[in-house]
Amino acid sequence: MNPKISIIVPVYKVEPYLHKCINSLLDQTFADFELILVNDGSPDKSGEICDHYASKDKRIKVIHKENGGQASARNMGLDIAKGDYIGFVDSDDYVERDMFELLFQNAMKYGADVVECGINIVNGSKVQPIQNNNEFEIGDHLVALMGLLNNRYRNCVWNKLYKKEIFETIRFPNKLYEDGFLAFKIYYMAKKYVFIGKSKYYYLQRNGSTMSNQENFTLRNLDGLECEEERYHFLRERVSEQSLLTLSESQFFTEILNYYQLLLKNKEVDPEKKYRNDLKNKIVRNYQDFLVNPNLKKFYPLVRSSKLNISKFNFIFINYISGLNYLLRSYSTCRKLLVIERVEVSESKN
Repeated sequence: MNPKISIIVPVYKVEPYLHKCINSLLDQTFADFELILVNDGSPDKSGEICDHYASKDKRIKVIHKENGGQASARNMGLDIAKGDYIGFVDSDDYVERDMFELLFQNAMKYGADVVECGINIVNGSKVQPIQNNNEFEIGDHLVALMGLLNNRYRNCVWNKLYKKEIFETIRFPNKLYEDGFLAFKIYYMAKKYVFIGKSKYYYLQRNGSTMSNQENFTLRNLDGLECEEERYHFLRERVSEQSLLTLSESQFFTEILNYYQLLLKNKEVDPEKKYRNDLKNKIVRNYQDFLVNPNLKKFYPLVRSSKLNISKFNFIFINYISGLNYLLRSYSTCRKLLVIERVEVSESKN
């Protein structure tokens, strides 16, 4: 007989944390689950630790594979999962004893496709709950999507239960922030969504993790912006709720600015301004929409300047990010440069 839940844990270089993670899962008050540990070619003793636990508990399945990244490890776990519901836990995190019981009970009670609980951020000895424990949401895909847009941690696949059917047609892409590429698609498919504010999942914030690793910026980090852009167009094509679309659009725009700033701080990866120019052109392609979005009113001068060449836009942007107090002067400079641009175009035609 198949288990009710399949819990998938990708494992890579987490020897100091893995015991705590696995023990928190084996200690669950809800026992009808299989635990799939996917050793993603870990060079430390993580694989041996997985095998040790599997020898002690028949609910554990271990897969050893060549290193291919977290997405490939999760996908391999999905390929063999037998549970009616799927849960994910990262191997350096841990959960409270009743987390999966809480999620499963609410999935059954409300016939939910996705059930989610609150999380705690663990930073050294400090534990910070993100949600109010009394918070509770129930609704359709629009409720789920609005919650996603208002809380970046809902992009993550851990701290949730999903009906297995959701993963019949989708898998994690080989990208950084692969959770985000799936989150909006999953929430869109959810006919019934439940969020419980009780913080049952403990996310360990450590150096080198995907979510914290903004220091060593590379061009691969631009996957994050690709995710935002894909979500923006996905929702525009399928959703008519204007408040949701306005929020999605404004987040896409501000992420363009965020990644532009990261490229500025890491000029060695973009010496010819090629990628900065690509970001500027994303604004140009969505110019009219950005320019009427009420959430972006304070950014209108920057939107307008996107039609300038990259050197002029870069100049305005550098001054702009020094603070919102610069906006009035930036707007004035922008207008002057726009006039110069028009004169140059006029002269070239003559």
